[in-house]
Amino acid sequence: MRSFPKFNGRMVVPYLTVVALSASLLACGGGGTQIVDGGITGSGITMGRITSFGSIYVNGIKFDVDNASFNRDGIASSGQSEFSIGEFIVINGSIDASGTTGVASSVQFTDALEGAVTTASTDGSTIEILGQSIKTDPLTVFYDFAALTDLTVGNIVEVSGVADATGVITATSIRLKSGSFVVGISENEVKGLVSNLNEASKTFSVGNITVEYGSASLEDFGAQNLANGQFVEAKSNTNLVGNNLIASVVELEDEYLSLGANTEAEIEGFVTNYTSAASFAVNGISVTTTSATSYKNGSAASIGLNVFLEVEGEVNASGVLVAEEISFEDADSGVELEGAIQSVDTVKNEVEIAGQVVVIDASTIMIDELRELSPFTINDLVVGDLVEVKGTALANGKILATKFEREEID
Repeated sequence: MRSFPKFNGRMVVPYLTVVALSASLLACGGGGTQIVDGGITGSGITMGRITSFGSIYVNGIKFDVDNASFNRDGIASSGQSEFSIGEFIVINGSIDASGTTGVASSVQFTDALEGAVTTASTDGSTIEILGQSIKTDPLTVFYDFAALTDLTVGNIVEVSGVADATGVITATSIRLKSGSFVVGISENEVKGLVSNLNEASKTFSVGNITVEYGSASLEDFGAQNLANGQFVEAKSNTNLVGNNLIASVVELEDEYLSLGANTEAEIEGFVTNYTSAASFAVNGISVTTTSATSYKNGSAASIGLNVFLEVEGEVNASGVLVAEEISFEDADSGVELEGAIQSVDTVKNEVEIAGQVVVIDASTIMIDELRELSPFTINDLVVGDLVEVKGTALANGKILATKFEREEID
């Protein structure tokens, strides 16, 4: 088993990532819908959002985590019980030849940012947190609040997600941690590129936040001095003063993850740099295509700056990920369905809602608001359950669920 680099940067997860919706290929057979998942094989790294538990499901792969180490924001954690659906994670481990199951050696989560809401949402899909623009989409999972417009200025939240080429973070999950800053418990942690550095006043900017670092400890800088253009995380154990963050720690970090030669990788996220369809980057990781690269839900011509996609392949000797397969994903497109379950077929992994057959696969984000079960699977569903589904229409007339929520009964 290879060892893999520490995950510090903008990919969290967030869908960020770097980090997972469906890598599934669907075909009809036996009167039902056959789910055939593709994926990397052998030892490697998988980055994407958690879609289900009972083991951990990422990118349509069920990972055995019984002997894995767990880490959250640089701190060892006890296990998968400390993780949540929608969080963008990095898994090191091995995947079997079918590409459907794997064994994790480590599971790592790093949030995109944590801290105060600085501008409330007015449109229900965007919000500003610690001066940084955050977008949500139909697959974003909210914890301890129902809608983005429920959050108010001063609320303390944790965001998992990934950034696009402009630095805007698309959240895969947002958790409300407290209604306001609680001294001794809450933290403000902002990540981004240093700009407007003023050594005289000991300040710099990250997005719309001014960081005062005069009393902060500088970590992991080595022989380097603080400079514009560096990617840092500034932490504060005090509340914001206006848009000023009084930093206790400023840590130099890698903006993006680096992968070693011969690493098998399955990553998802935004195209953050684009030269051509044969030379681009996803979450800062250099990618190239060949004549053997296959495409799902698009073509080479579909690749462009800020396009969200999933790449599977192997890193070459130059540190470039050679894509074997590229899947295009757009969470804002698709269909939505809401109603009571009319039938459940656990053999075909299908349910019927309002006469429409819905397919649940290993990449479906499964959320149970009724009984808060975790893991929550199709085996827990019964006729009459009220559910909300977001998904993709298939050629056979069925819907592949990308997000499946069992709702509370009013």
